[in-house]
Amino acid sequence: MESVILCLIGIGVLALLGLQNSLMLTMKHQTLTRRNNPCNQVMQSQYAVIGKVPVAYIAALFYGGILGQLLHMFQAEKVTWLWISTGIIIAILVSCYYAYLLFYKLRLKCMACIRLYLINAMMAICLLGYYWYG
Repeated sequence: MESVILCLIGIGVLALLGLQNSLMLTMKHQTLTRRNNPCNQVMQSQYAVIGKVPVAYIAALFYGGILGQLLHMFQAEKVTWLWISTGIIIAILVSCYYAYLLFYKLRLKCMACIRLYLINAMMAICLLGYYWYG
């Protein structure tokens, strides 16, 4: 049982880190400068938006949603993992796609993007731990 709680805490802490990082990217997107660093180059690329919505906004909503689901789980009597599991699986797939774009299409190394990919991978590991020990 302690392992399950540690997995839940891990997902919550990682979601907080992801929210912080995505909000930082959101602020950078709003105050975009013309400096020639990898993060600005990524944010100026065609892959930084879906339609007219920046990807950083979507990431902030995702991490906020994960935190909201975790808080709801602790208050509800019935624990359901459908939304959290589905969200983390989709986040891993999206991370793989954007890592491909970052490294092979754009040929850049944006550390903020890499941090989000690692956060998503660690959240998936915590989710696996929850299913393994739960």
